[in-house]
Amino acid sequence: MKGLKILKREMLKIEDNGHSFLGIDGGNINSDVWVCAVEFGSDIWGMEEYYSEYNKTQVVKGYDVPYRTSCPNIFLKSPYDRFLSAFYINLFNNETISTPVDTTIIEKVLKEELYNKNSKTFKLNLFPIAKSDIGWSTTIESEFGISKDTYYNSLFRKRTQFLKKLINEFKPKLIICTSPKDHQNYFVEAFLNGDENINYSWEFIKLRDKNFKISVYDNKKTKIIIIPFLGRGNLSSYSDVLSMANHLRKKFL
Repeated sequence: MKGLKILKREMLKIEDNGHSFLGIDGGNINSDVWVCAVEFGSDIWGMEEYYSEYNKTQVVKGYDVPYRTSCPNIFLKSPYDRFLSAFYINLFNNETISTPVDTTIIEKVLKEELYNKNSKTFKLNLFPIAKSDIGWSTTIESEFGISKDTYYNSLFRKRTQFLKKLINEFKPKLIICTSPKDHQNYFVEAFLNGDENINYSWEFIKLRDKNFKISVYDNKKTKIIIIPFLGRGNLSSYSDVLSMANHLRKKFL
């Protein structure tokens, strides 16, 4: 783990406008539906270990596309990944699950399907480096020599050029973005161009007597659907997550 060789190598690729899937969980890049969150859930040391021991790749159209064949125990405990597994089940299946959720079903999907190369989705993250939360980590600056301003601006723009290139190449029909509060613009800038003609619409879904906003950006090629984050004061229960998945399945799939 010492030296962070893999992470530093991949960060140099991003800085040079290269192709790097760093921080992207992966799955089936040819799927019609992609999912995007903010960043890889861990810390940089756990992330280096993951890339050393668990990350797999397959070549698709010349890209080294990441996927998993299993799930490390530490990620089995991830609230986001568990919620996403439940979301995945109800999004793609007419025979849906409900609460109380059978955790063995969740773990089976997380281990054997969610990020596997035959998955029904492909999982992205906006930013390349793992953090424990969406706040700034000074470890990124000390270990990689990258300032907060650089990370969220010029480096982010280079990252989004690669993401847009993937969209143009693989043409997903939907990208479902799970956004914490005040992060919606990052997703818009990551997947859409400022000079595009875009149809924007929104609606609210009421869960637990609380309204949750769904925003849809449509450029006639790919729909970008932005929903609240899975967890942490947003869609923070299996009931919320499953209801959102059911709604999106009926409306968009």
